[in-house]
Amino acid sequence: MIGVVIITYNNEKHIIDAFQSVVDQEFTDWICVMIDNGSTDSTFEIMQRLVAGDPRFSAFKKTNEGPAAGRNLGFSKLPDHIDYVHFLDGDDMLHPSYLSTMVEYLDTHLNVGLVACQFEEIDNDGNYLGKGHRSRFSPSSFFGFPRDLPLKIVKTPFVAFFASTGAGPFGTYRRSVFVKTNGYELKSHEDTDMFCKMSLLAEVHYLPKYLYTKRQTLNNLAHAPAYRSTHGFFRRKWDFYQTDNPTLNLLIDRSIRYYYIKHVPLRHFKVSVKAFKQFTRNKKFNSLSWSMRCFKNGVMELLFKKSYKRIINKRKSLQSQRVQ
Repeated sequence: MIGVVIITYNNEKHIIDAFQSVVDQEFTDWICVMIDNGSTDSTFEIMQRLVAGDPRFSAFKKTNEGPAAGRNLGFSKLPDHIDYVHFLDGDDMLHPSYLSTMVEYLDTHLNVGLVACQFEEIDNDGNYLGKGHRSRFSPSSFFGFPRDLPLKIVKTPFVAFFASTGAGPFGTYRRSVFVKTNGYELKSHEDTDMFCKMSLLAEVHYLPKYLYTKRQTLNNLAHAPAYRSTHGFFRRKWDFYQTDNPTLNLLIDRSIRYYYIKHVPLRHFKVSVKAFKQFTRNKKFNSLSWSMRCFKNGVMELLFKKSYKRIINKRKSLQSQRVQ
């Protein structure tokens, strides 16, 4: 059996679509918990009408403490005997074969704790925008510089998630592994954090199938500047993350080296090029200034590795304190 947790906030326009996408699943051995994360519109009233008379569904409302708290509450409402769990955003939808595909894969790949897929995009009104792409950057054979893993490679290493790529609401978790993570912790970038934790406990695979429909709206949390500015919380956790397993600590050390010496400088250069192209169109000095600043930052990180040295020295200090 698989448990589906739908979490939503002020989503009266689209919650029916998410609900119906679960009802329409080809796989029928599921149970669904719906969490209203403190909506101020009629979302919860709509949810109550939808679940009435269907024992497979239950609906709860809580104060808004962010998506992580909502997902944790939803998981706590699922029965202990479920094998897998999926967390569905309330404005997104599942392809009818999503659950059957994920369950079959996890049933036949016992070493996998989390399996995800690619996605399609629609706008706020449901108009099809095309296929999306979840990039998974990891070191290449060319001097270790980043490369986006091709779709044919399903096994995704920890370093891809450490570099803040690859994560998203498109995954299904093996419950026996998920419970070892102690649930969602960060109030933002919670998916990336969870993918990191899962990949230290079991293999994470990505299927080259488009089984998830993601709605692109201006209200999406990931589009908000305040959300993007909280990326530092994720970085501070994982840059200094320590375990009792020396092998895992070495893996994190190597991921830090790749991220700050190769991934970050290249990202600066890519943003610099993008800003310069914008300058050629709008002729605004701010775009040119931003391009030059990003290029300078990329060169400085590539040559002097200040961020890497600062973080690795602090990690060594923290490791010494743990030994004492």
